[in-house]
Amino acid sequence: MKKLSISFFAVILSVGLALSQPIKDFGIIPVGVTLNSILRLNITSGGNIEYVVNTIDQYTNGFEAQATGAYVTTFTVASSTNFAVDLYGDNANFIGVENNGNTFAIGKLGYHTTYNGSGAAANYTVTPASGSEVSVTNAAVTIVQPNGAAVIAGSTGVNTFQIHWELGTPGLGAGNLIGLSSDRYTVNVLLDLRAAL
Repeated sequence: MKKLSISFFAVILSVGLALSQPIKDFGIIPVGVTLNSILRLNITSGGNIEYVVNTIDQYTNGFEAQATGAYVTTFTVASSTNFAVDLYGDNANFIGVENNGNTFAIGKLGYHTTYNGSGAAANYTVTPASGSEVSVTNAAVTIVQPNGAAVIAGSTGVNTFQIHWELGTPGLGAGNLIGLSSDRYTVNVLLDLRAAL
C-alpha cells in the first residue's frame, strides 16, 4: 500500500508540475536591407555652349556672364549621400576644327556657379560666386560641395545648379581674342560627380 501511495503521489506531483510549466516557442524572421548608392548628374539645359564672335567689341571685350540665356548650363544631382562636383577641361587649349594647329588657352573661358535648388543654400559651398569668375583649367576644381558637416544628399529638385559662362573678358586675365586665327575652336568641359569625403 505504501508503494501505491508513493506512486500515486508521484503521478499527481508530475501532473501538477507539467500543468504549471508555461508553453513557449519562437520563430526567427531574417530581415535584410540593401542600400544601393545613388549618384546621378544630369545636364538639363546648356549642354552645348556655342560662342560666335562677329564684332571687334566681342574680340576685345568678350562675352560677360549672364544670369540667363544661351551661355548658362543648368545641371541637377540626385544623390543618396553627400557629394561634390568638380569642373575641368579635357585639354589646356581650345583646338581649331578646320586647322588643329590653331589653338588658344582654355583660360579665356571663365565661369561662376550658382545654387538654384529648393533646399537650404547655406548647406552648400558653391564656387566661384557671381562677380568672382575664374578661368577654366584642365585641373579639377570643386564647384559644389557640402558646407562643413551639412547634408546635401537629396533629389534633383533640391540639388539644382547653374554655371554661368563668359569668354575673353578682361576680368579673366587670360587676354582677349584679338589676333586669333579664324576657325571654329572646341574643348570639352567635364563635370565630375563624386561622393564627398
